[in-house]
Amino acid sequence: MDVEAAGCVVVRPAGGRAAGGGAAGGPVEVLLVHRPRSATRAPDWSWPKGKLEEDEHPAVAAVRETAEETGVRVHLGVPLPEQRYEVSGGRRKRVRYWLARPVPAGRAGRLDAAVDPALDPVLDPALDVEPAGPEEIDETAWVSPQRARELLTHPDDADLLTAAVPGDVLPAPTWPLVVLRHARAVKRTDWAGEEAVRPLLERGHAQSRALAPLLSCFDVHSLVTSPWARCVQTVLPAAELAAAPVVVEDPLTEAGHARDPHAAADVVAGLLAEGSGVVVCSHGPVLPTLQAVVAAHAGTAEVRRALTGRLTKGELVVAHLSGRGSAARVVAAERHAR
Repeated sequence: MDVEAAGCVVVRPAGGRAAGGGAAGGPVEVLLVHRPRSATRAPDWSWPKGKLEEDEHPAVAAVRETAEETGVRVHLGVPLPEQRYEVSGGRRKRVRYWLARPVPAGRAGRLDAAVDPALDPVLDPALDVEPAGPEEIDETAWVSPQRARELLTHPDDADLLTAAVPGDVLPAPTWPLVVLRHARAVKRTDWAGEEAVRPLLERGHAQSRALAPLLSCFDVHSLVTSPWARCVQTVLPAAELAAAPVVVEDPLTEAGHARDPHAAADVVAGLLAEGSGVVVCSHGPVLPTLQAVVAAHAGTAEVRRALTGRLTKGELVVAHLSGRGSAARVVAAERHAR
């Protein structure tokens, strides 16, 4: 069986907070880790990464491993090229990577005195983070891209740096708009009550709990949902974990969409105008309308296809956007299911 792992290329303005905002296109620093020699591995400088735990989503593993190895809590941005290579025992290893940025102080979790005080990153208690021991990581460093190329041990990691920070400058920030289909609910044929209160199955509640840490990997500030029970129940664990408000919108219900599809589309158009990280949860018949609004802002046909495909129950698509309103552009998209 292949070894599955995940990690991050973490970026910040050069000098951290002292850089005064760090406009896109300005100088940038990246976060490296040094792994000392072990019985099975030569020492190396590389990106924070690690193997997935049992039933762990790669995005969650990327955030957790970065926190464990560096003490820096991050939010994920656009996905980066994955790496595949052979490891001991003749097995293959796949490592999935994301561009990531440190979470500002006060956005989540607790401050940790062991991390970089100039940046004030935070750790999320929900990650159940245990710092990596000295046998795993013995040094971390914020360095310029030029210095990173001198330090990185493996050529593939240098190629990943080029993909993450083209031109060796701070990438333009993106914000996530997540379209989510509610988790598994009691079947219509098994429910005698009002459609609006048809609840999740226990399997659906398990999906909603698994979705919470996945959604917390992204910089989500609010969750917008159909007020029907199965949608609200799907987003509540994520809202609690992120300490983010839940906003209900009647046009996102099946009945509201049937009366006026344009009203449902207007909900998403309004969120694009706001330009702040958000999750939108709705029903199967409504989702194509919502996805089409987002896909109209796609930068490429490949991204458009990722945005418009049918979502299964508990599945989501993350649109990574730059700009807002009519100027909003989806620069990347990724799909995940729990």
